[in-house]
Amino acid sequence: MKTDLNREQMMTIVERARYQRSIAAGEIIVVTSGKALTWLAKWTDRLLHALLMSPTARQ
Repeated sequence: MKTDLNREQMMTIVERARYQRSIAAGEIIVVTSGKALTWLAKWTDRLLHALLMSPTARQ
């Protein structure tokens, strides 16, 4: 199969694809970290609420 692209054009396309993949990977990391921190905060809040509002807690 013959292509009309020269080596420089192909390398430019590959460079753009790598850049876009890097951006997408970064977005996945940010979103996943945010969800994990939200989950951790929610469960920490529930635990503290249960501990501090329990009948055996000091007044």
